Amino acid sequence: RLDKSISTFMAAGMRPDKAILALMEGTQKGVEGGRNSVSALTGAYESRYIGSMMAEIQKERPHLVSMLRDKRFDDDILREMGELRDGGKPGITGNKDAQYVAKVFATYAELSRTDLNRLGASIGKLDGWSGPQTHDDLKLIAAGKETWVSSVLPRLDLVRTFPDLNTRAEVEEALSGIYDTLVTGFPNKPTPKEMGQRVNPANLAKRLGKSRVLHFRDAEAALAYRDEFGHGNTVSGMIGHLRNAARVAANMEQFGPNPEVMFGAIVDTLKRKIKESDLSPAEKTKQMQKLASDAGPLRHAMDIAMGTANRPVHVTAAKIGTDIRAVQSMAKLGGAVISSMSDTVTTGVASMMRGSGFWKGFVSQLDGIREGHPKGEFAEISYLLGEGFDGIIGHIVNPAAAVDGPVGRLSKMQETFFRWNGLSWWTDIQRATAGRMISAEMGMRAKMPYAELPANYRHVLGLHNIDAAKWEAIRKVAFREVNGNAYVTPELVRDLPDDAVSGLGKTADDGRRELEMTLRRFFADETSYAVIETDARSRRTTTWGTRPGTLAGEGIRFIMQFKGFPIAFAQRTFGRARNGPGSSGRGFVANTAASLPHIGALMAGMTMAGYASMTMKDMAKGYWPPRNPFDPATIGAAFVQGGAAGIYGDFLFGQVNRFGSGVLETAAGPAIGSAADLITLLLKTRDAAIGKITGEEAKAPYADALNLALGTTPFVNLFYLRPALDYLFLDSVREAVSPGYMKRQTKRRKADYGQTKPYKSLTPFN
Repeated sequence: RLDKSISTFMAAGMRPDKAILALMEGTQKGVEGGRNSVSALTGAYESRYIGSMMAEIQKERPHLVSMLRDKRFDDDILREMGELRDGGKPGITGNKDAQYVAKVFATYAELSRTDLNRLGASIGKLDGWSGPQTHDDLKLIAAGKETWVSSVLPRLDLVRTFPDLNTRAEVEEALSGIYDTLVTGFPNKPTPKEMGQRVNPANLAKRLGKSRVLHFRDAEAALAYRDEFGHGNTVSGMIGHLRNAARVAANMEQFGPNPEVMFGAIVDTLKRKIKESDLSPAEKTKQMQKLASDAGPLRHAMDIAMGTANRPVHVTAAKIGTDIRAVQSMAKLGGAVISSMSDTVTTGVASMMRGSGFWKGFVSQLDGIREGHPKGEFAEISYLLGEGFDGIIGHIVNPAAAVDGPVGRLSKMQETFFRWNGLSWWTDIQRATAGRMISAEMGMRAKMPYAELPANYRHVLGLHNIDAAKWEAIRKVAFREVNGNAYVTPELVRDLPDDAVSGLGKTADDGRRELEMTLRRFFADETSYAVIETDARSRRTTTWGTRPGTLAGEGIRFIMQFKGFPIAFAQRTFGRARNGPGSSGRGFVANTAASLPHIGALMAGMTMAGYASMTMKDMAKGYWPPRNPFDPATIGAAFVQGGAAGIYGDFLFGQVNRFGSGVLETAAGPAIGSAADLITLLLKTRDAAIGKITGEEAKAPYADALNLALGTTPFVNLFYLRPALDYLFLDSVREAVSPGYMKRQTKRRKADYGQTKPYKSLTPFN
């Protein structure tokens, strides 16, 4: 299957290394099956586990969705999960809701286990499993090894945890080794490399069935350990467990039980084909160099797909870096929700690519924003599609445990910030609306046989390996009917009769499973085109495959902060528009001509959205009237603000970026830019102190210090808070440290944009 996919990609003009990357990240080339990747499959499995779980709770007991963050309720869930075993006592807490959620959690944990076993693993079932236990290395280090061992030992079920050990001394020695592993992330015993043995790629399927589990005596012992040495809660642990299962399942489905071996086999096979080809020696050398599997883009992509790239090498260093970047986010992104108005435009462009037209997608997205967060059956449909609940999950998980990377001390504050600035709400609504629109679009299209579908829609279906046979099976699904719209949701495929899925798999069950996962992959990936977020390819670009907690890893993460979205936008939205329907295989000129309508609609829409965003920001600051929309400078600024040029526009349209820093600081990232500003401030202060600068120039360090403080203080720049602070307090401080500041600011604004502040007469600086 993989050979066939690679051959198809290469026949479409892709280099061998790009073909392998497409298996992991997908490709924007308009090639059959080009979106069937590990990245898309991960989204599909997350939809199958987490989305379906949230939909079930929403359908059966919707009031529980908002209760999942309550600590007492969370503790009761863990207690009830511990009783789901032979001889257990379900209902021990007397909390029927907690008992219900415990059963739901156990159901989807079991679903993920059986999926992984079907894909080649051999994971046994643990009776009374209460979810994964977490360990906070900082708490362990603070306690010390002896204290940790003496504290954890009486809480364990020693027979289940150490069935192969006979004495207390052996148990204490084993726990000492576990402590070292938890703190350092490195095994206590010598590794095969240390002993000079040959090291083969680890078999992922076998590794899943091997682990030393700390079995606690009961739920109370587990809760006591988590409070003393762990982090997170039962819900965050289950979400993390299912997300990890989704990632592993995606890799195993794409590359088999041992992805690393399959990856190496594919690379070596292609190298042999290149060696035996008719290419020139120079071209052979060039292509084979790009097929390096132990370094470079292929290795980086595999590490991201497997999750290795997220594992910190030095946990403390990674936490420090994460916290610094979190502070920068909370200081700089107070108006991010206003800047995100361009999401409605990308939804319209994605709709245009599927043959439904720009305005239909654009207006439907605006309508979804007007209606707000989905409720009732709409919420259930959104969850079944794997969308609309990230903000809810983040509200539960992020304060306790980071989803990607190490746990940061500022996680809770950062989650609160993104709720307060509206970005969590906005993203949930945008993705939920886009997902339902794509689902309803499929329900509407399903009235037509495959041959009669619009060419654009057939093209997009082909990108996800939905051919005529799968389409005919989809048409037989009993769609959901809500408010006159027919919605296709993946779980409905399970009710199809055997004859409807004949030929889609070796058995009818295989066919139903294949069709369900195809739909989940389709909805997850298409929604990610409608509402752009960083994906596997943009993460590879922004991290260069480095790991957190290393000098290179932290350095590149500082430099690339805030650049992930514009890179993802350029790769996904522009890339797809450039390689859309009708633009494949007809030469550069013909391809460009075919893609112009999509690119034109995108650029125009993003510029309009940028102008609206820019105007709203000006109004929030009190500037009026709106800038002249026909001024070339305004058009250029709107183009940048809308995201059409992203961070790159900072270099195209001026020496200072939207955060107030220069070109070097923009390239180096906000944290490094702030550090450079601090150094400049110290030098100015020194010059003023020794009399090197005098007069008004000598007062500049005070104004600079105020600006630096405002630019690096979390929450101060929230779009609805900053104008009030300016009017009530900050303008007075600016005037005090730099007399005439307000007049100079007003004069400059009038000269540049013809704007004044409508409340100017109310200020004390007329």
